[in-house]
Amino acid sequence: MQRNAGATSVTQLRASLRTQSGRADTDSKNPKPPKERKSRRGESDEERMVKAEKAAMAQHTTSLLKSGNSNKPYLRPAERAQRAEERKGGLFWQLMLVFILVGGVAYALDPTIVPAEWTDKAHGFISQYVKI
Repeated sequence: MQRNAGATSVTQLRASLRTQSGRADTDSKNPKPPKERKSRRGESDEERMVKAEKAAMAQHTTSLLKSGNSNKPYLRPAERAQRAEERKGGLFWQLMLVFILVGGVAYALDPTIVPAEWTDKAHGFISQYVKI
């Protein structure tokens, strides 16, 4: 396609409108430098730095790994050992409770699962301490 030599282009029309309206070509001007931002609500740089420090400390974790709960407080090795001693045997007692409950329910449903000799020995043992 060839352009018509006598036709005016869109850019020429725009340039003529700008000159007629009194505005000079904006492309030739240098852009204004960006304005410096004012501090927010009169905060000083020092106050902003303190706020940033507090936010960083709140988000800080001691672990370099991404997994896990970062809200858990850090425990020193001595504190870890102390907590481990406090929890010692917890799983054993939970399992014992489950076995006792299951055995009790099974005996309540069908008392014949316990042999008669065991029942006689249990009654003899208990009668030593309690009158039946």
